[in-house]
Amino acid sequence: MVVTAIVEIPLGSANKYEYDPVHGCIRLDRVLFSAAHYPVNYGFIPGTWAQDNDPLDVLIMGSTSIHPGVEVEVRVLGALLMEDEHGPDAKVMGVVDRDPRCAEIRVLQDLGAHRLQEIQHFFREYKTLQGIKTTVGSYQPETVAIDLIHQSRDRFVAKKRREQAFPLP
Repeated sequence: MVVTAIVEIPLGSANKYEYDPVHGCIRLDRVLFSAAHYPVNYGFIPGTWAQDNDPLDVLIMGSTSIHPGVEVEVRVLGALLMEDEHGPDAKVMGVVDRDPRCAEIRVLQDLGAHRLQEIQHFFREYKTLQGIKTTVGSYQPETVAIDLIHQSRDRFVAKKRREQAFPLP
């Protein structure tokens, strides 16, 4: 499965950017409190609404850093299940579909054990100095990621229907 994603945070950044739908721009949410940096490009899948009341997160592996705000086609490999202070916070994982260096990556295991451990370690530790605990679970196969995408698309549609039925003044 290939999905469209919007990059919020480039590979190697210590800045936590988030898309601001009210102003239609990427804004700086915070600088990470730790000496860590994002080990992957980080973004979201438009038209989704995850359990944490934000668009569904996607971790985008590729051979380069991608600028915030860029739309990219992502080939889904699986998911990383985790929780933070807001509850369940699953991350879809994939590779840049148009990156020739990723052409042979078809399942999570193709990324290599060390890279998978590095990603888990980052998400386990990146909020520690803020006093926030994250629980990083296991990696799940592509089928689980696809289910998460479909569920979050359904949640998005239901949210939009509620907003149309009960518009804010």
